[in-house]
Amino acid sequence: MVAQISDPRTDSEGLRTLQPLWVELFRHHREVSSYPFLVDDQECSWARRLSWYRRLLKLGACYLTADDEEGRLVGYTMVAFETGSDDTFEVSGGIAEIVTLVVTRSHRSAGVGRALLSAAERVARERGFDTITVKVMSGNARAEGFYEAHGYALAEQVLYRRLK
Repeated sequence: MVAQISDPRTDSEGLRTLQPLWVELFRHHREVSSYPFLVDDQECSWARRLSWYRRLLKLGACYLTADDEEGRLVGYTMVAFETGSDDTFEVSGGIAEIVTLVVTRSHRSAGVGRALLSAAERVARERGFDTITVKVMSGNARAEGFYEAHGYALAEQVLYRRLK
C-alpha cells in the first residue's frame, strides 16, 4: 500500500478528523503500558490531546496525515519544534519532536508509519533542525523497535512517580 502523505498542515479545524486514530492509540497504550496511572476516559483524553495540539500549532508545530488509496485517513503525525541550542545535547537549529505518530491497526506494517516518519524528518530538516526526538510509551516494544530500526537511539529516559 502506498500512502498519500499530506503537506505539513497547521489548520486547527482539521484536527478533529484525527480523533478516531487518537482513540485507537489511546486504547493501544492502555493495553501495552506498564505504567498504571493512565487516563481512563477516552473522550477526556481526546479533549486534552486536542487542546494540546491546538496550543502546539500556535507555537509553530505542524501535522501530516496519511490517506489510503481510497482517500481514507489511516495515520498521522504531529511534529513540534523547539528552536535554539540545548543544554545537554549538541544540536543545530533546535530539536524537533514527534509528539504523536499513529497508524490505524489495519494499515500497520504496510509502510505508512515509515512514510509519515520520513515526512516528519524532511519537514524538520527543511526548517533547519538536525535532531528529532520521539517518546515511546513504556511497554510499547513494537514502537520502540520501529524507531530503532529507523536509526533512533535511546538518549534519555523519562521517569514518572505518582505523589500522594
